[in-house]
Amino acid sequence: MTKISIKEIADKLANEVISNGKSKQLKVKTLLGHFSYKKRTENSAIKITELLAERNVLLSPSIMKFGDTWNLKLDDRVYLLERAKEIIEVKNKNEEFEVYDYQSDSWFEEIQTKQFLTEKEVENKFIIPLLKRLGFDDDDRYDGMPVKASIGSKKTVLEIDFALFNSKNITLVNQSLLIVEAKKEGRLQKITELENSQNQVKSYAFWASCSFGFLTDSKIIQVIGVSHLNTGMDVIFNCYREELKDKFLELYKLASKDSLSKFYEKLIK
Repeated sequence: MTKISIKEIADKLANEVISNGKSKQLKVKTLLGHFSYKKRTENSAIKITELLAERNVLLSPSIMKFGDTWNLKLDDRVYLLERAKEIIEVKNKNEEFEVYDYQSDSWFEEIQTKQFLTEKEVENKFIIPLLKRLGFDDDDRYDGMPVKASIGSKKTVLEIDFALFNSKNITLVNQSLLIVEAKKEGRLQKITELENSQNQVKSYAFWASCSFGFLTDSKIIQVIGVSHLNTGMDVIFNCYREELKDKFLELYKLASKDSLSKFYEKLIK
C-alpha cells in the first residue's frame, strides 16, 4: 500500500474545509494523528501550521507552544478555517456596540502633548491605556508572549509585545484576538521602518493564528488585517495621534475586545 504523504494529507483536510465552506473541528491529538505524528513536538506543530497555511487554512486557536507552555491540551479542540483572502473593515459595520463616553475622556487630549522617550514608555503610557479603552483588562493581556516559529528552515522564537485574549469567553479562551507591536516614538514615520514593522506584525500574527495586528509608535496607529499567507495584509485602520479621538469609534468597531470576539465567534460557527 502506498503511504500517503503529509502534503497529500494537508490537501485532503484543506479541501474538506474549503469545499464545504465551513469550519472543521478536531481534537489536537486527532489532528496530529491525521499527519501520523505519534507525539506532539514543536517541529510537528510548526509543520502542520505551515502545510495548512500554504493551502489557505488557518488553525484556530494556534497549536503552537507559547513560551514553555502548549497553548492547547491534546484533548482540546481546534478549528480548521478557510483564511479570508482579505480582511475588510466592514466586518462589523452594521453591528451595535456599547462604547463608553470617550468624548468626555480627557486622556485623548492629555496624550497630545506627551513625549514618550522609549519603546517601553510607548507600551506603558500609550498602548496599555488605549487597550483598556478598547475593553481589554489585565487578565486579557499576555505581555512579551514568546511563540515558537520557523523562518525558512531556521527554528526561532518570536516575542510578541502584547497578545490580547478574551479571558472570560470559554469559546475563545485560547484564541489570540489581537497582537500588538510597539515601536519607539517617531520610528514609523520612516517608510522602510513602517513596512518592516508591518511585515513583523504579519509574521507574529501568522504563528499566533491571529487575524489582526495593532502597530503603533504612539504617533501613528494602524490596525492590520492578516489575510492569505501569499497575498499579505491589509491596513484597515490608520490614524495619527491627533486624530485618535475623532476616529476612536471606528477603531473600536475594528479592534475592541467586543468587536474581535464577535468576529472570531462567527468564524468558528
